[in-house]
Amino acid sequence: MNDTTAKTILIVGGGTGGHISPGIALYEEGVAQNVRCLFLTGSKDRRFSSLGDIREGDLLYYNAPSFTRNVFKIPFFILRFAWAVFRAKGLIRKNGVDAVVGMGGYVSAPLLFAARMTGVKIFLCEQNTVPGKVTQFFEKRAVRLYGTFRESCDYLKRADIFVHAGNPIRKGVIKDVSRDEAKKSFHLEHCKKIIFVIGGSQGALNLNKLTFGLKKEFSGDLKDVGIIWSTGAFSYDSYKEKVQNEIDGGSIYISPYIDRVGLAYRASDIAISRSGAGVMMELAATGLPSLQIPYPFAALDHQDKNADVFEREGAAVKIKDAEATPGKVAPVLFGLLNNQRSLDKMSQKALALAKSDAAGVIIGDIIKNI
Repeated sequence: MNDTTAKTILIVGGGTGGHISPGIALYEEGVAQNVRCLFLTGSKDRRFSSLGDIREGDLLYYNAPSFTRNVFKIPFFILRFAWAVFRAKGLIRKNGVDAVVGMGGYVSAPLLFAARMTGVKIFLCEQNTVPGKVTQFFEKRAVRLYGTFRESCDYLKRADIFVHAGNPIRKGVIKDVSRDEAKKSFHLEHCKKIIFVIGGSQGALNLNKLTFGLKKEFSGDLKDVGIIWSTGAFSYDSYKEKVQNEIDGGSIYISPYIDRVGLAYRASDIAISRSGAGVMMELAATGLPSLQIPYPFAALDHQDKNADVFEREGAAVKIKDAEATPGKVAPVLFGLLNNQRSLDKMSQKALALAKSDAAGVIIGDIIKNI
């Protein structure tokens, strides 16, 4: 039997929670399998509180520059990128890294270049239906490409390395607690139904506007409905003040970021969400029906295509961002909240899309290949 403690896997992710969260899920699984895992991210930004779950000494940083199309800034970008690659090569050699796992996004690129230059094996994780530019660039150099959606294979040049593994999910997401206990965690135990509003790690301005509008215009319909509302840090203060000053009655738990996200999923009956793959696969794993409102400016329109998969399978209803107004969303939302049979059916369809063992499958396959 191979001694997994002799192997070191370096996972790189950053930029948004969509790249960080599945990377941390892989880190957790690697540690559980007695593999030495390190996690590299692009800055010391602690807004992603789950970075605190990484053990002392296992969390590394480098300054990865984001790409620019400004011709005057390109020389500075090249210099910063070269420095990031140099720093990454040093980290690979210093830590005796056997495999690099890129979670996508610009933060991954310098480390993947460094891995190629040092002969370290490259593995890629792609969260979305349409692979990002970093994934597309490095796929021909990768040993494996682990995808969340089977549809991603249609966009790849090397289908032979594709593994439909699912998106790794943090261990704290799936909570084995009763719904009543979960509702108490948000002081919503008296509510008949609960809506979970998730804009992603950085929030979503239109989702916040929609949620406030629904609560203000349909307060009577929402009298017995609680809302767990993740606003994002940017909008939190303004919407907290609006709720206090302009909303009468009803129950709202409002926070810039939901740390106890597993409890929020367990407490809720339906989610209103952006269509990032990380959140969507957490919804699937917890069997939570959703209204998917894709971010219209996502790269290669990947959020719209992600939402199409869930809608086609009956796990969600897709609503275009331009149509996400209180007047248009309310009939759909209340139609589902008042039809438990429909919610139950959507829940089963969501669970059918889940791949809750993704982290174990990916770590096991990486070990087998190094």
